[in-house]
Amino acid sequence: MTIQPAPLPLASLAVLALAVVLPLTLGACSRSPKEQLAFQHAEEQYQINQRNAELARSRPEGEAAGEDERSRERD
Repeated sequence: MTIQPAPLPLASLAVLALAVVLPLTLGACSRSPKEQLAFQHAEEQYQINQRNAELARSRPEGEAAGEDERSRERD
């Protein structure tokens, strides 16, 4: 006859799951220095793009069209 272990209560299973999953999740969230720099650059570029978009919306139609033509000429 084999002895079977008693089943764990549901609360114990939840604590066990948290004890396993939480460190794995938190460990995966850390970024390398290169990733941090790239993320910071992306945030800064986003802010610049937001300001430029706001400026473009506040310009009269004629000025915005002239700016588009100048940017096409540079490309």
